Amino acid sequence: MAESFITGRDARRILEIVSDATVEDDAEVFYSSVLRGIAELVPCENVTFQLHDIGHRRSEGGLCLFDGRIVPHAASPEKSVAFWSAYFEPGGCSYDATRTGLPDYSVVVRRSDRFGDHEYERYPMGKVMHDSGVRYNVFAPMQPLGAIDRRLVLFRLEGADFTDREVEIIRLIRPHLGELHLRRVRELAGEPRLTARQWEVLRLVSLGASNHQIGRRLSVSEATVRKHMENIFLRVGAASRTEAIRKVSQFL
Repeated sequence: MAESFITGRDARRILEIVSDATVEDDAEVFYSSVLRGIAELVPCENVTFQLHDIGHRRSEGGLCLFDGRIVPHAASPEKSVAFWSAYFEPGGCSYDATRTGLPDYSVVVRRSDRFGDHEYERYPMGKVMHDSGVRYNVFAPMQPLGAIDRRLVLFRLEGADFTDREVEIIRLIRPHLGELHLRRVRELAGEPRLTARQWEVLRLVSLGASNHQIGRRLSVSEATVRKHMENIFLRVGAASRTEAIRKVSQFL
């Protein structure tokens, strides 16, 4: 495949996608805007953030951008049985990029990097993909969250395979996805959306530090600390330092 490189514009867009992550529905387990941004940079019919309990061979959901629509990641019982039957078979989805039998969470792999078209069709997972209309795919695994396996998978139903440039884009954005998912998990658990500096201020407040002490610790003025506290009160819906700490104590 011809060598190609990402541009400065690509890199800036990746940073924007990560920084501006938002949801379209409060129940989303991941950020729909991130999936849309990825599909903008790497056009395809399906971009899915998948969550699996590998040990129990079951899907734990996820989020899917399919033909421009954001939907929960789910499969019919029949497709689910076929998927898990093929998962650990040769040609499956256990991240065995080197065929060692060991998971490798550092890879971003096209199906075509591992198997040719005709070879893949002979494997159980190749049949699952063929029956789903998938011609090409590329997946980017990330470290599990507890028992939950996490991965980004892009599917093309027609056209050409994913290019080297597109794989490099996915490789650059992949390290951010696990952190974004963790942030989303915490948001769904009730964690308020605060900046890193606001969390620093709250942690010091929880230790009993005054505005003056916080300012000295963070090398900012007391006025800046007061402004941080005002913004924190607005974001967490609190009227005092004590109430703010009570509302976020489980996340500190």
